[in-house]
Amino acid sequence: MRHSFRHGGRDRHFAASGHRREAGPGQGPEGRRRGRRPFDYGDLRLIVLGMIAETPRHGYEIMKAIEARMGGGYSPSPGVIYPTLSWLEDMGYAASEATGGRRSYRLTPEGEAFLVANREAAEALDARMGAPRHRHGTHRHERPEPVVEAMVALRQALRARFAHGPVDPAEAEGIAAAIRAAAQQVEKTMTDTTQTASYAVQSVATVETPKAAGYAAQLCKHFGHKTEARFEDGRGEVVFPFGRLSLEVDGDRLTLTARAADAETLPRVEEVTTSHLQRFAFREELSLDWTRG
Repeated sequence: MRHSFRHGGRDRHFAASGHRREAGPGQGPEGRRRGRRPFDYGDLRLIVLGMIAETPRHGYEIMKAIEARMGGGYSPSPGVIYPTLSWLEDMGYAASEATGGRRSYRLTPEGEAFLVANREAAEALDARMGAPRHRHGTHRHERPEPVVEAMVALRQALRARFAHGPVDPAEAEGIAAAIRAAAQQVEKTMTDTTQTASYAVQSVATVETPKAAGYAAQLCKHFGHKTEARFEDGRGEVVFPFGRLSLEVDGDRLTLTARAADAETLPRVEEVTTSHLQRFAFREELSLDWTRG
């Protein structure tokens, strides 16, 4: 039996986790463009956290990434981005280190849990930015400028056509067919990076439990709300922004294999896996001893 997991659901942890509206539109500067602010401070925290979940970034890189995804229409100021990063670090959702004279920020396991709990809000913000999340690789890359320009042109053309007057069924089908054809062409250019990604280090943990299959399926379903995950015929895979987890069930034995690009990142895969598995198995004590291979 095959299970495919996608984004969905709602978690009330969003409101209880400090994501709140702290100021209304126009109350103080939040970016380099004046007028109605596109995001409040709570929104910006989720946006920034999602960006460092893709790949570690410096504050300036985050500002430029937001500007790019907003089509140049908005760029947050340093006076907004750096306090946001400080808040995320104080809450334990982000960690930083000095690299090349600048401070780089990365996601923590607590930050990933926060994003999972607030996935619906994060997806809504991505939609507002015109940047839906795509999780087929270890990291998302910035969109090339020609692609961004083409996307803007498509949005403008659709907006102008709909403002012009009613669209009859035949014309609507023609527009939809053109968009579908373009989508198919884009899909043909993709390669499955989950199969070609290079992971230099790995570790293995084995758990003996009569609920091995259930826990494996539950792990994949849970992570599937946030990233690419699958579970089929006793085998599963979860692709994190910072590594990969393989699961294999053999009777009452669940074998977990964590992979990452380097020894510094591997513990993140281990910690996230261990914490979530133990949470699901609250009625029994599970101990995971990871062995480096």
